[in-house]
Amino acid sequence: MKKINELLKDIPYRCGAADVAEMSVTDIVSDSRLVSRGCMFVCLRGEHSDGHSFAVQAAEQGAAIVLSEEPLALPGGCINIVTPSTRRADALIWRNFYDDPAGGMKVVAVTGTNGKTSITYMLKAILEKAGEKVGVIGTIRNYIGDVAVESNMTTPLPSRLYALIAQMRDAGCTYLVMEASSHALAFEKLAGIHPQIGIFTNLTPEHLDYHKNMDNYASAKAILFGMADCSVINYDTPYGEYMYRSSNGKRVYVSKESKKADYYAENICMKGIRGSTYDCVEEGIRIPVVCHIAGEFSLSNSLCAIAAARELGISPEVIAAAMNSLSGVDGRMEKVALPTEDLTVIVDYAHTPDALANVLDAILDCKEPSQRVVCVFGCGGDRDRTKRPVMGGIATSKADHTIITSDNSRTEDPMKIIEDILAGIDRAASYEVISDRREALEQAVMKAQKNDIILVAGKGHEDYEITREGKRPFSEKAIIKEAYDKKIGKETEQ
Repeated sequence: MKKINELLKDIPYRCGAADVAEMSVTDIVSDSRLVSRGCMFVCLRGEHSDGHSFAVQAAEQGAAIVLSEEPLALPGGCINIVTPSTRRADALIWRNFYDDPAGGMKVVAVTGTNGKTSITYMLKAILEKAGEKVGVIGTIRNYIGDVAVESNMTTPLPSRLYALIAQMRDAGCTYLVMEASSHALAFEKLAGIHPQIGIFTNLTPEHLDYHKNMDNYASAKAILFGMADCSVINYDTPYGEYMYRSSNGKRVYVSKESKKADYYAENICMKGIRGSTYDCVEEGIRIPVVCHIAGEFSLSNSLCAIAAARELGISPEVIAAAMNSLSGVDGRMEKVALPTEDLTVIVDYAHTPDALANVLDAILDCKEPSQRVVCVFGCGGDRDRTKRPVMGGIATSKADHTIITSDNSRTEDPMKIIEDILAGIDRAASYEVISDRREALEQAVMKAQKNDIILVAGKGHEDYEITREGKRPFSEKAIIKEAYDKKIGKETEQ
């Protein structure tokens, strides 16, 4: 274990014990349940609790040092170190513990409400095509080169985040591409990382249960662009100008619409469910792009990834080859493999109003006039309630038929969540409520008409369901395939 002066490098602090700098601790924890004799306890202020309230308990349990934002009277000879922000200190402590693991890598961080995962996967493909070894941190899973590592949140806690980056460094990764959530930025998890590139996708209502309003949400996202050497900003979205003005380094605009941008799209050809082709134009250079992910939003995401790659010095030829070879992203406009052309089932992570509207619009743009669109969706429990009626209105106004169901209800009653959704729907629309998600998926497939397009929204890549009973395996793609086999079996019998 390092000495205190090594752990607290670059962290301002006050302490009455003169010899504290040469001390060592046995562990670093911020959960009072994990306190052990000789450890350092870091008092973190959270959404629901304040670690300062557990400081005395930590000292009584044998903590050698308590790091806090205010002076504390502690029993048992426990030393109190005071710093202005324990959140920031926690990130820097873990950075220092792992010897600045990101310091030798080029870092690209992506933030925004939607599109973060797709952009990280596009960048991974481009950088690997250029011969680089890439670490990825994000929502679907983390990667150390080709090795997948389970992910349980978009941006992990500092103790996990910096340990993971250290593994990437030790494995020889030259690039780190990561998703930066608004919570991670607000809680200063990334204080120990210096991004060469920051990317902004878009900003639509999400996480307002925590941020309270869009201005606070935008302010949290903007933190990234004060940290990055170069900011790649989507020009076509609200708050793009705000992020542009928040940038301290080089500023780069991308646009699928405006030639005023530094990187823009020309000769756009939307190919329905097969994606799009276009030319990415920068000063004096034109890159032919094939994007295999459907929707204009995917085109925008690819522009952001390409602009970042160009700012990193990747050649147009490598970028074009990588984009053409990327078939898709798990759970993002992903077509479920069925042995038929008579039914199309798409799963997508869309769990915000804007994402749901974008995915449905992409499907509506590419469907035949005779095809029905069926939308199966729900809203997560213990999350922003304000988006529920909005998403209900979007689904029932755009889809020909909507099945409203559950989606990671967590500690909430699924029917209470559904009632919130129903408050925003057009009661004249075609819809039904099937609270059990498995049954909803089965019924959507079993009742499907020839050439229907079924969108299953909200979970995307997730292979689990979280309810009051806990977390259990739940593969939507497997359920859909089983239901289709059952449907074909019944039709054959008839």
